[in-house]
Amino acid sequence: MGFGDLMQDGSIDDTSNSNNGDIVKVLATVIHILKEFTHVHPHIKIVFTGTTKERTLLYKRILKSNLAEFSKTFAISGLIKKGGRYTEIDFEPDKQIFFIKKASYSTLFKFV
Repeated sequence: MGFGDLMQDGSIDDTSNSNNGDIVKVLATVIHILKEFTHVHPHIKIVFTGTTKERTLLYKRILKSNLAEFSKTFAISGLIKKGGRYTEIDFEPDKQIFFIKKASYSTLFKFV
């Protein structure tokens, strides 16, 4: 999944910062798409990170401040490097890469 500003040549620039005040609307749309996609494909994990350090920080803040609400629908995890290998762990806001997947019945109790 990717999103950004539509350029005049038809390409999408996912690094631009238009500052047009629509961040809440864009993120609400992304969350709606994630809900629909994971409903149809409940076993698929979506990986995401920001294209810039600033965007990754923004996504972390959004996840952290809305974790209780998001956890009702999604299982959110992160990736860390341990002993030369990457390991998936429960969400921690200081990680750089995140996964989202539809929460299963047993996963829902993990976040309550």
